[in-house]
Amino acid sequence: MITITLNGEERNVQDGTSIDDLLGIIGAEKQRVAVVVNENIVYPEKRSGLMLQENDQVEVLAFVEGG
Repeated sequence: MITITLNGEERNVQDGTSIDDLLGIIGAEKQRVAVVVNENIVYPEKRSGLMLQENDQVEVLAFVEGG
């Protein structure tokens, strides 16, 4: 297990968890979120290959439609 910070809260995940895995764990709609890891945007095509590391700071931002 490793500890990351997800949207300001500590969370434990399995070692080897990718960004795509994390989005599945939290139930996020992958096409409707932006992901930032350690202040770097992670583009959708890179999410399955980027593995989370101990103490990573992750922000998952949801897009909201409307006006």
